Amino acid sequence: MTDLDQLKEDLVTANRILANNNVLDSFGHVSIRHPDNSGRFLMARARAPMCVQIDDIMEFTLDGKVVGPEPGKPYSERFIHGAVLEARPDAMAVVHSHSPNIVPFSVVKSQRFGAIMHMASPVGRDVPNWDICDTFGDSTNLLVTNMEMGRDLAKTLASRTSAMMRGHGSVVVGKSLREAVFTSVYMEINAQMLSKALAMGDVTYLSDGEIAANTRGRAGFTLERGWENWCRSVDRPYYPLTLDIGPGFSRSDK
Repeated sequence: MTDLDQLKEDLVTANRILANNNVLDSFGHVSIRHPDNSGRFLMARARAPMCVQIDDIMEFTLDGKVVGPEPGKPYSERFIHGAVLEARPDAMAVVHSHSPNIVPFSVVKSQRFGAIMHMASPVGRDVPNWDICDTFGDSTNLLVTNMEMGRDLAKTLASRTSAMMRGHGSVVVGKSLREAVFTSVYMEINAQMLSKALAMGDVTYLSDGEIAANTRGRAGFTLERGWENWCRSVDRPYYPLTLDIGPGFSRSDK
């Protein structure tokens, strides 16, 4: 199996894991930057994430144009991925989801969303909320369907790991596919816990120092432990990270 083939297998696995963990359902998507061409990315055709297979993986330029085989219709919101990867050379993977416990926080103006548990620390202390209406008016269907919208969203995300999208969902980035999946799963779990905590009383969020310490300490074996467990839960083969497959894709535990 070539390194690119392995990366595509991991992308299929990522789709299944996110669907199984209530981050994606029939909708939402995950992408990864091409290991040999930073100006391109890989993502499945428009299909329910739990149904994605290796032959569904497509290649795109950062402005959302299809490169090579086109096994089906592409996701209309592929521009989220292209625009974020364009703005963030440090990002190697992007997850866009409609995870159900995040959306309520995106529509309540008075309620802050941030990490309250250590496993969710990469989410950040105060997650910004992008409102498509601010720039594009109230006649959109809230979907990000062109690069202008995608770039506007990327500005709100800026250098952060995550951002909410009002009435829609969220976007999460990672320095690897495993990291983006890990953060997305725990962002949804954090939202469940935060909702419960707010119903009980005043909430103590993680401090900037605690978030920094937890993020620095997020060693490769932590991501691997989660990934291996989630592979088993969706009956996908687990491939330990042992190869170097291009810049930003080190498969060694450092």
